[in-house]
Amino acid sequence: MKLRKLSAAAAILASSALVLSGCTPGGDDDNGNGDANGAENGENGNGGNGEGGVQEGTGGEFDQEGALYSTLPDSGQKAEMPEDFETQEDTIIVSPGEAPFINVNNDYSGANSVSNAIVAGRMSSGFFYFGTDLSINPDEEFGSYEVVSEEDPFTVEYTINEEAVWSDGTPVTVRDYQIDWAAQAYAGTDEDEEPGAGFSPSGTSLAQYIPDGFQSEEPDAKTFTMELPEFYADWELLVGGPNVPAHIVAEQAGLSVEELDEAMDEGDLETLEPVAEVWNTGMGSEGDWDPDIALSSGPYQLAEWNWEGEETGGSVTLEPNPEWWGTPPGTANLVFDFLNEDTHVQALENLDVHIVEPQGDEDVKLGLDSLAESGDFVVHEGDVATWEHIDFQYQQGPFAETPELAEAFALCLPRQEIVDQLIAPVNPEAEVLNAREVLSFEDDYDEFVEEAYDGRYDEADVDAAAEIIEEHDAAGTTVEINHFGQPRRAAAVEIIDTYCGSEGAGFDIVDAGTPDFSAELLEGNWSGVAMFAWAGSGQVVSGQNIYSSDGAQNATGFSNDTVDEQWGVVADNVSDEERMQALIEIEQALWEDLHGIPLYVHPGIVAADASIANVRMTAAQTSVPWNAEQWQRAE
Repeated sequence: MKLRKLSAAAAILASSALVLSGCTPGGDDDNGNGDANGAENGENGNGGNGEGGVQEGTGGEFDQEGALYSTLPDSGQKAEMPEDFETQEDTIIVSPGEAPFINVNNDYSGANSVSNAIVAGRMSSGFFYFGTDLSINPDEEFGSYEVVSEEDPFTVEYTINEEAVWSDGTPVTVRDYQIDWAAQAYAGTDEDEEPGAGFSPSGTSLAQYIPDGFQSEEPDAKTFTMELPEFYADWELLVGGPNVPAHIVAEQAGLSVEELDEAMDEGDLETLEPVAEVWNTGMGSEGDWDPDIALSSGPYQLAEWNWEGEETGGSVTLEPNPEWWGTPPGTANLVFDFLNEDTHVQALENLDVHIVEPQGDEDVKLGLDSLAESGDFVVHEGDVATWEHIDFQYQQGPFAETPELAEAFALCLPRQEIVDQLIAPVNPEAEVLNAREVLSFEDDYDEFVEEAYDGRYDEADVDAAAEIIEEHDAAGTTVEINHFGQPRRAAAVEIIDTYCGSEGAGFDIVDAGTPDFSAELLEGNWSGVAMFAWAGSGQVVSGQNIYSSDGAQNATGFSNDTVDEQWGVVADNVSDEERMQALIEIEQALWEDLHGIPLYVHPGIVAADASIANVRMTAAQTSVPWNAEQWQRAE
């Protein structure tokens, strides 16, 4: 599954990845926007009248050659649909991979993954969305926001559309944002150093940067302000859409909304304990849901949830939200089928599914390219802001007992061999990734790496690794490689075993891959190493949640004073040069103390039934369903 990395605003896991660390993406280039070739907007630009009401993409900067569009996209933003765009009685099935949808509340720590977010995102709306080029775009159908003061406190005013309601007709108000703030402000339990009410959010950025919560004239107001005592570089990402309907949470917890308001304002932990229980899993979790509780504020609502467990996936069916006030969704039935990625090519050929986004390997690419040659399918390829890495667990297991063994594992890790065997057949230009905060397709990557990394792990050194293992009498030490069970990661484990295992440096390498690793990962309930990816978008400070000592996504026990200090600089109102220098110092410290090892940027690949219009690949963590409400079969 993809793990989404929370910016200090919003992070995510990816089974293909976790959410991207805070890097500042560079400008668009030929492949960097996630749509394979891009679109030139000439005579056939917006609003054309192609056969069947659609146009064929020209292969310019923002559209895919041969793909169909209701409106030809001319930027990384969502294209504006024609005035006569209506919901079609049809079913479109997409498979994002095997990792399942777990929880209606996407901010719950056990569900914070790409696979969860792409479903939850279709049942919600908010003040902004990420474009295919990682741009941050206001969603004017939901509301508006503006900076009203750049002085202390930095203040932003938000206004929710008067027509915005939950799927039971209840207006979306500031109360729905305040409960997400409370979940972060009062997270934790009595056993924690700072007792909480039992909320388990995936991050605590709202509480950290907005210590007093949101300000409004009344709890059910449509207009509210956010006041930041200190500037925060990712302020625009702090407030998106509400995760849960506060009025339903209150009802399920046995409270009136007035009692909920008072408890949140006063930090009444005892009253908030039943609220936390509902907020965590009570909106709908692991296939257990009630349509009167699992409400939507987006174009689709939950219609069916075929839960087969975290190991076997299942499926989710969405239907149009009857209370949705915006542009109608394109198709009446949107199905997410969580299939093993090994089956994607055959399932697409059989039209058992209509859109797939597998981890690309050589066999997958060959299979999808063969389908595309028929003319019945379209394949999208491009750079995506998702990068693979290996993290060391320092809280328990071999690297907690003998931290020096992390150096041995890093030395024997065959990064170039992994890229050559598993990634280059899909992307011949692929290279080993040597940074976390700037990706290899970004303009300033080479200069950044030259300053931040000295090349010590460029080539596998089995002999040097074996010397460290022998020095610590650690031959045969078991190192579990935890991952989400995808074939490409399993193949990577085999390559690692050749170099680091019993016939190489001397570790006992164990493949511990399983599709249900997501909850264990963020909770830190694993030992050895974890191989996964962060999938990201336009964040600047998201890495703070992962690498800082008290970061909400620090699941490895890593701690470094320089890293903690410099993230404060990155988040501050500083120049680009100062921010980049701070990121370089962070990167240097992460290499020196071995938080983990970056491997490569994921090659993005999406394939779709050619008759479905408006399918657009994206570089962002939102994955190909980012605009699923616009998908529609051409007639």
